[in-house]
Amino acid sequence: MQSLKSQQIVADFFAQGYRVSGTFQFSTRLFADVIYDTNTNYLAIQQAYLSPITDPAKISAYYRTTTMNKASLDFILMIEQKDGLRRDQRYALGATSFDLCLTVPFFEIKGRLPSTRHAFDARAFLTREAGAFITLLDVTARCTFNPDVSYQGGAALIARSSISFLGEHQSTEE
Repeated sequence: MQSLKSQQIVADFFAQGYRVSGTFQFSTRLFADVIYDTNTNYLAIQQAYLSPITDPAKISAYYRTTTMNKASLDFILMIEQKDGLRRDQRYALGATSFDLCLTVPFFEIKGRLPSTRHAFDARAFLTREAGAFITLLDVTARCTFNPDVSYQGGAALIARSSISFLGEHQSTEE
């Protein structure tokens, strides 16, 4: 029997005021494809560290393995952009992107939405175009209860159901 090549990524999973930092293993499909898959409700995370979002240096617990419900996730943050892109997104990113700001419980998130469109309509996007998760690139997530605490990553997968505000903003060049 031939074994499939296993890959893994390290990601931060945010839900209900907690961050779980852990490793997700996958083989034939990309990580983002697993997240977007509506036939998969749970994720198995290995080497998981639990911490409160307001104090990320405080480790509340360590679990060799844990299971997370995708429906409870607010967002997932990854270091590498490629880990946040589905297979179809990798080939059709487009030259346009929109700088977005959105809120989910406990966080304000800023990032770039890659697109093939030339104009952005938040209502149409959330109603007709977005799936269960939205992919943003070059992400900064700032904790609303402690603005000094922020998390950064190359990509984030944000649960559409957790978004309470979404707006396009002008990027600031320094």
